Amino acid sequence: MKYPFNISKKELKDYLFELKEVCIIEHEDNWFKEKSHTKLYPNVNEAKLKVAKPHYWIINAVEKYEDEGCEDKELALIELGQLVFKSNYYSQKLTSETENEEAKKDLVSSLRFLNITDAIIATQVVSMDTPKYARFDMSEEEALHLISSWG
Repeated sequence: MKYPFNISKKELKDYLFELKEVCIIEHEDNWFKEKSHTKLYPNVNEAKLKVAKPHYWIINAVEKYEDEGCEDKELALIELGQLVFKSNYYSQKLTSETENEEAKKDLVSSLRFLNITDAIIATQVVSMDTPKYARFDMSEEEALHLISSWG
């Protein structure tokens, strides 16, 4: 996995710090490799807004969660968890039409480790926000039952 999930049950602030560090390191690596990139976007904030790269999206999602004006912290965490999940699976599976049980379990566990309740996770995994290969094709109640059985 390119971007870490909080699988070791770290404190949330420690996990977010680690996740941002990974993204910043990736940003710095890319910054110096792509000379045209530095000419187009000479500062980080402008680059984050204009360049479609997962590490920028993740940094923005963490900053959104950490913003004092964030009204729905749980939703911001769900968005962050979905983004990390999609970014980790993007290159291999995003276009896949085939269901992937491993991906489903990874998504559920990554959201759990962000302290999202199983009921909210069940709502998320049946929604269109979840990629098709990890989406649960069942009712929320059935999804909740399945998620609960995964421990």
